[in-house]
Amino acid sequence: MAQQAHDNAHALQSVINDTLFPTVQNIADVKQVLDFMKPVTQPLREEQVRAILYLEQLGNNKLLHPNENPYKPMIDAIKKFRQDVADPEFYLDAIEALVPKPPKPILLKDDGKYTKLQQSKG
Repeated sequence: MAQQAHDNAHALQSVINDTLFPTVQNIADVKQVLDFMKPVTQPLREEQVRAILYLEQLGNNKLLHPNENPYKPMIDAIKKFRQDVADPEFYLDAIEALVPKPPKPILLKDDGKYTKLQQSKG
């Protein structure tokens, strides 16, 4: 009798652990998502796009620069530094979206109807 109660409790605990408290994704998975999102962290502003286009047009002038575009390092720097100055909130929001959230509790009222609890933002 005691063994059966123990087995039932163990089975119930395994069900609760599997459905109510899912495991957090592997850190490597989170890192992979963040690395994938890195190039799109912050879109180029209009001024940056204009600067890139202007520098490319200047560099393509074969009379001034017959060998190659000397402005290529500047263009690459503009594209790279947009990742470096990205808002940290972008990454924090991405991490928060990857973490599973527990289900919202449901309360049963006296009249038999149910309602979901509103979580307060604190």
